[in-house]
Amino acid sequence: MTFQEFIASIGFRSGFSFWAVAAFLMSIGIEIIPKIKWNPWTTLIKWIGSRFNSKLDRKMDEVRGEIRDLDLKIDKVQGELSKHISESEVKALQDTRRDILEFCNACMNGRLHTREQFEFVIKQCDAYESHITTNKIKNGVIEAAIAEIRRLYAECLHKNSFLVTEFEQKKKEKEP
Repeated sequence: MTFQEFIASIGFRSGFSFWAVAAFLMSIGIEIIPKIKWNPWTTLIKWIGSRFNSKLDRKMDEVRGEIRDLDLKIDKVQGELSKHISESEVKALQDTRRDILEFCNACMNGRLHTREQFEFVIKQCDAYESHITTNKIKNGVIEAAIAEIRRLYAECLHKNSFLVTEFEQKKKEKEP
């Protein structure tokens, strides 16, 4: 049985049908053979897929554009946030420095302080010194003020000459 007889036996009678079946079978052979670079079925399926997905592709491009815009906005906000955080840290450091210097000035002018006030300011001094050391900053004025506060604290400890609040005074009076 010849190929034409086989085609005729499965129901194809015209010459056109023969060539259509022959092209179909050849395209399958071309698709399977790895040395041939043109794959007709893959190309056809990609073309059909691109037609089906054209609206989806456009929508995806819009979404990608929106994501890019959002990324730019996020980067801008992160930059501003970093700037604000940096400014806030500088302000907090300046406030701590001012508090230490004011406390030292008050001590040197003869103002008495409670033990709790000294301990609070000494903790601020420790944090400030840690920051100075970490960032390699020099500031002789604050270092001298911190040394004076520590000296006065040690002296008040030795003499027990801290300022006593009314609450502490009443507490001492009630003790036997």
